[in-house]
Amino acid sequence: KFPKSDKRFEQGFDLKSWMENPDGAPPEEYQSRASVSVVMIFITQIAQYHLLTLKGYDTSELNANVAGTTGHSQGVISASLAALGLSGDKFHEALKNYLGFMFHLVYHAQGGFMEFEYSKEVIDGNAEIGDKNPAPMVAVIGYTKDELEERVKKTNEELGLTGKDLLHISLYNTPDSMIISARPESLLKFRTRYKAEMDESKKKFVYLKTSAPFHCPFMNDTWAGFEADFKAGKFQFPYTLNDLQFPVYSIFDGVDLKSKGVDLLEVLYKDVVIRPLYWDKAVGVLFTDSNIQAVLDFGPSVVSARLTGGQLTPKNITTPVYCTANAKDAKNIYE
Repeated sequence: KFPKSDKRFEQGFDLKSWMENPDGAPPEEYQSRASVSVVMIFITQIAQYHLLTLKGYDTSELNANVAGTTGHSQGVISASLAALGLSGDKFHEALKNYLGFMFHLVYHAQGGFMEFEYSKEVIDGNAEIGDKNPAPMVAVIGYTKDELEERVKKTNEELGLTGKDLLHISLYNTPDSMIISARPESLLKFRTRYKAEMDESKKKFVYLKTSAPFHCPFMNDTWAGFEADFKAGKFQFPYTLNDLQFPVYSIFDGVDLKSKGVDLLEVLYKDVVIRPLYWDKAVGVLFTDSNIQAVLDFGPSVVSARLTGGQLTPKNITTPVYCTANAKDAKNIYE
């Protein structure tokens, strides 16, 4: 439990009450904080997975037929829970332990960036160029990997951005869709520098609804506190790489986590909070294994399924991607 005096959970976390009484739920601004939303996304993903096991897809049957799993950003944690291959009371016990893991992960990740309100200069600067809702992560769509890396590097060098002010490409989602993580002040400088170019070539610059700069070195210092909490017994996570019943592919390098040689706890935390995401590597098995008949995506929305499609289409790979958050896809899966 975390005190409400802590801004990370100042309006609590009573998801059951919020679902039963939406009018009494905290405002979207609070729910979209990483310290709150990351846990809600995890619960949604696992609920979608658990529903599948209750709708005729027995866990043991799934275990025998799954070629591998991964997850976009925090989804890799949900993927690892599914890969334990548990059911019944053992599944619920693991879910409880994973929830403890998630709450401590977001507590420390958000602790690396405790800014929930931004300066007048940041707010006004964004408004002047037609942007709103600044955040420490932004989607930049339309540049190639090389083009965006060149612009980020030039901005860091020519504006003298160093340390915590650096811009980082944090998620490589598709060949022309990436995320930059940084302080909102640095993101505003980048946007101001290239806005005319973006407008002319119809590139998109869209802030994410989050409150922490995930997947970048800005978060390096957060691991120590998380590890200390685990060693102090503040949450339980008894699972090891050997407990995984099928491959879980790293979102950083695409390698099966079992071959990592480090604790599952550590690789999950660092892949989600600190290391950049390369979605082409995470789903790389789809490029090489023609025996894979379909991809099942557990949401929480259709976004990650579209990103997977964005990796497959340029390679002319037609493996279908079914998303449980899509009504049409769900009907195909369950009926």
